[in-house]
Amino acid sequence: MRLPALLRLLGCALMLVPAACSRAPAPASHVALWAISIGGTPRGWIMGTIHALPPGTHWRRAPIDAAMAQADRLVMEIGEPLNPQVAGQALARLALTPGLPAPSARLDPGGRAALFAAYRKLGLDDARFQNQESWAVALQISAIATQRAGADAGDGVEPQLRAGMPGKPVVGLETIDSQFAVFDALPDRAQQRLLAAVAHEVIDPHNDDADTLALWLKGDDLGLTREASSDFLADPVLHDALLTARDKAWTAQIDTMLRSGARPFIAVGAAHVAGRDGLPEMLRAKGWTVTRVY
Repeated sequence: MRLPALLRLLGCALMLVPAACSRAPAPASHVALWAISIGGTPRGWIMGTIHALPPGTHWRRAPIDAAMAQADRLVMEIGEPLNPQVAGQALARLALTPGLPAPSARLDPGGRAALFAAYRKLGLDDARFQNQESWAVALQISAIATQRAGADAGDGVEPQLRAGMPGKPVVGLETIDSQFAVFDALPDRAQQRLLAAVAHEVIDPHNDDADTLALWLKGDDLGLTREASSDFLADPVLHDALLTARDKAWTAQIDTMLRSGARPFIAVGAAHVAGRDGLPEMLRAKGWTVTRVY
């Protein structure tokens, strides 16, 4: 799976550094939706999202609109509207460690060559990222590359959900700071793996995530599960930190919310609803009935 598509499926604060989107016409929507219930009564809904979409992508369908209308709140990864300035300030609070070697010096020969090639393509160099940790370098290179490609997180699902549920409270499962803290806590080798993956992606002449968009629009759970275990997410440390551990924390919050009587519409990156460590399966383990809505 191509890295930008992985980042869009992961979501989190990476919504603020969106990936390049295919501009090909998208197929009709069958985006997956799950109902959460006990005793046959729906108590909430879950939908996986893509955080940056080609303009004009039609993803809404009647069951999604009905769930949005019945829900009493919108639950997303971050509750606040997207603000690149706020995200940049949060990044700066965690990114700097004095005395670090240059980013290229932290990588193996293959990763270093890819990073230098990405620098040349984007007009960057090691000096731009002096004393910045590898995870922060990776996110910024991804941001610069995708901005050059003309992508805009304003075309993603989240802004459309906010507009489609006016007057209803928006609840965040995390904050921008806590999401960047997940990356900041990664061990050095995992951060270097991420940085090398970003560099290789920037210079890949065949970068095209239209297939991932098609899987999401078709509601292809198995396909998205495969994608959520590929490339850097095949690394056990990165997979646990960026997916499994966060999903466990979110499940506890959602379970408490549901048991309090709330009726949430939950929208998180599509990787977080895929497979055995996705939210539907984790909520089933908490005793909820979670069923696909067709």
